[in-house]
Amino acid sequence: MEAIVSIRHLLMKFPTRFGVGEARGDQQVTRKCYKTVVMDKGKDKVLPIANVELRGDVEPERPQPVEDVIQVPLEEGNSERVFQVGSQLGEVEKGELITFLQNNKDVFAWSAKEVPGLSPNVMVHRLSVDLMRPPTRQKKKNFAPEQ
Repeated sequence: MEAIVSIRHLLMKFPTRFGVGEARGDQQVTRKCYKTVVMDKGKDKVLPIANVELRGDVEPERPQPVEDVIQVPLEEGNSERVFQVGSQLGEVEKGELITFLQNNKDVFAWSAKEVPGLSPNVMVHRLSVDLMRPPTRQKKKNFAPEQ
């Protein structure tokens, strides 16, 4: 069901075949529901959890261009460094864009070697680990209560 919920206004709007339907909430009922939930926090309740394997062998889909693209080399004779331009772009705009990108090719970096003066501290992520301390194993967290 497609719906838009506004918690602040205690309102939910949803499409119907006659237009837009509304479901309004009552602040007193909402407050009573909230108090009930808060008071029940101390009680142990087992909630069913679906065991869904999210880490399958499926690779995530890469987004595809909306239109066909043309491969344009950044430098003449170098087919490794290319950029893509939309084929539905007008000839004037396409020519201006290609000229602009080729004139500003010094802005592009294809490897870390092409970025002189950039500190490796900016590019490299390091974990804050004290090498003088022995490694510790994290406690196992039990998400399912024993029954």
